[in-house]
Amino acid sequence: IMRKALLSAAFIAACFTASAQKLTYIPWTENALMQGTAISDNGKYVGGSDTEGRAFIYNTENGEIKYFVSDNLGSDDSGLADADVRSITDDGIGVGYIDEIAAKFDFSTVKYEKLLDETSIANYITSTGKVFGLTYDNSYAQTPVMIADGKKTVLPKSSEAWLGFENDGMGIRGGNADGSVLVGYGQDNFSTYPMMIWALNDDNTTYSVIPACKKYLDATMDFSGPQDFDTFEGASISRNGKYVALNIHGKNDYDHGIVIGRYNVETDTYEAITCPEASADVFYYADAVANDGTIIGYAEDQSSYARYAIIVKAGETEAKRMSEVFPTLTDIAKMDANESNTPSSITPDGRYIQGFGYVDMDDSNLCWGTYYIDTQATDGVDNAASEAKSSKVVASYSIDGKKNRPAAANRLHINKLANGKAVKVVK
Repeated sequence: IMRKALLSAAFIAACFTASAQKLTYIPWTENALMQGTAISDNGKYVGGSDTEGRAFIYNTENGEIKYFVSDNLGSDDSGLADADVRSITDDGIGVGYIDEIAAKFDFSTVKYEKLLDETSIANYITSTGKVFGLTYDNSYAQTPVMIADGKKTVLPKSSEAWLGFENDGMGIRGGNADGSVLVGYGQDNFSTYPMMIWALNDDNTTYSVIPACKKYLDATMDFSGPQDFDTFEGASISRNGKYVALNIHGKNDYDHGIVIGRYNVETDTYEAITCPEASADVFYYADAVANDGTIIGYAEDQSSYARYAIIVKAGETEAKRMSEVFPTLTDIAKMDANESNTPSSITPDGRYIQGFGYVDMDDSNLCWGTYYIDTQATDGVDNAASEAKSSKVVASYSIDGKKNRPAAANRLHINKLANGKAVKVVK
């Protein structure tokens, strides 16, 4: 009887743990085109862009959304007026780009400012306001930069002789909380984006570049080097600066494509992550990593480009479907079934996970849905687009304006809703 009681208690505890998550969508009745790719460390703000070229920041506490739009958007055919938010502070200050220039976006004032006067991207902002990213020229050769107190500082680049491969430039992807450790990449001649790390020197001003990939990446034409990998890319670094989520490929592995790994910055070592569904046709990609080493990302079918959410929990070395780890959040499985689910960011404490994917606008139409998961909340889904009557599709048009044509796969369609709004959807 005691054993039975203990088992029952364990079962109840397991059920309680499994149900302690909640998935919330940003409303898609207002905008069915949003692709959120960033979340603030405190989980308060989510940002990204939509497929029309507008940047946005959303307040998860009160449901308020702010858009940042170039004055040139829609006025030319160049497609260069797009905007995007790549990183957000706890105070709602985002950075990214607009008009192909690094920019800062302020949620409170709904204003943006361009940070440079040259083609550039801001990929990361620290809590103290330091901004990191890259500039690029007409040939797309990149230069890593820091922007602080209105001043641009060019960060160092390794020489090709030291790297051991042709290299057109370097860029910064992200950094730890205070910006003293940064992760980025080189522009090698095989487009594998070899991992680079920049570390703040003891003068507290300048940086040194560390080609962390050199120990692991065989960049020779015939793979005659001693290294094990032909791809060793740093996708993201944790806010404590300890872990980097890797995209890697063994140079002699002909049965699998890209898989993921977990790199320890402090020890310059990596852990291989088991990717159960990996094959020559299914690649795994990491997008973000928390302070405890939890990695989120997706598995992608290279023929259909279908994406399925994956997670590697702290202390584990196997990538699992997120739908299996959070079984009560059935919308994760639904987005997987719609073949488009991209977890994009995670907070340092691992509590909030953010991503986007295809959601069911109605019985016959898909649209983009941006979501965030609270892994410590009560179970459930908040569908912020719950205005069932007003969001009912009353007419559907193809992009050539013809009404009620059957929706073709991967084609853009325009749906007119009962509330008079029109949204573009991919089906």
